[in-house]
Amino acid sequence: MSGQALAPSARHIAARAFEGYLRAGDTAVDATLGRGRDCARLCELVGETGWVFGFDVQPQALEETRALLAQRGLLPRAGLFLMGHERMAEVVPPGVRLAAFNLGWLPGHDKRLTTRTDTTLQAVEAALALLAPGGALVVCCYPGHPEGKREQDAVEAFARGLPPSLYLALFHRFVNGGPGAPSCLVVERLAPAV
Repeated sequence: MSGQALAPSARHIAARAFEGYLRAGDTAVDATLGRGRDCARLCELVGETGWVFGFDVQPQALEETRALLAQRGLLPRAGLFLMGHERMAEVVPPGVRLAAFNLGWLPGHDKRLTTRTDTTLQAVEAALALLAPGGALVVCCYPGHPEGKREQDAVEAFARGLPPSLYLALFHRFVNGGPGAPSCLVVERLAPAV
C-alpha cells in the first residue's frame, strides 16, 4: 500500500461512485451545479453519446458551469437549467443512470444562500423516481452549518426508510472527523429479479 487513504473525503467517495456507475451513452443529473466540476466529470464519463442535465437556482452557477464545459469542449453534452432541483422531473426523462447532489453553498459566493432541506428532500425523491434499475443517487452533505446538519439528518432518515427490496443505501461518514465532517450517501436502485 502506498500510504494514501483509500477514501480521503466524501467528495472522493462520490467521484468513485460516478466512475463506478456511469458508462458512455448514459444519462446523468447534476442537481447542484455549483462551479461545474461535477458536471464536467459527469460529461466526461457519459461520453459523446451521453447527456447530463444540470440544475441550479443561481445564475452565477450556470455561468461558471457553462464556461468550464465550453473550455473543456463538453458543452454539447449538457443541458443547464436555471431552476430548483426539486423540479427536475419537469425536464428529465426516466432512465437516469446517476444523479449527483453536492449540497451547501456556491463556493466563493454568499454562504447564506444554501440548499434547503425541504427542496433537497423533494429533489432526492424526484431523482430516485427517475433512476434506471442499477442506477444510483449520490449525495454529499456538509453538516458544519445549521441548514447542512438539518439536510444531512433528513437525507439519512429518508434513506433509512427506503425498502431494501428496491434500494441499497450506504451512508459514508468519517466517525472520527468531528460533528461537521462531510458525509456521502450512495443509494442504488436494484434491478428487478429475473
